[in-house]
Amino acid sequence: MTSEKHQHSAASLKRWEELDELGITAMCGTPMSDEEYEQRLQSVIDGSCFVKYLEKVRVQKLHLQDQLAALSQTEQMLLTKIASSQSPKTS
Repeated sequence: MTSEKHQHSAASLKRWEELDELGITAMCGTPMSDEEYEQRLQSVIDGSCFVKYLEKVRVQKLHLQDQLAALSQTEQMLLTKIASSQSPKTS
């Protein structure tokens, strides 16, 4: 007895066979054109790809600093609440 989720169409099986034939040379995404490859290679050589990556890193760093500041405020608020709830109550 075969369940529906294990049944594959002929097109699906053909695609899996094609992928299997590719073996270790398979890659994700669409293949790069020669022109795109040359542009990417040139961006590594001239360093422009590193400038773009640096900008992304800086944006992420600022975002993390904002998150850290918010967490620090929350930590201080919690410490204050804990200290006030543990202090002896005077009447």
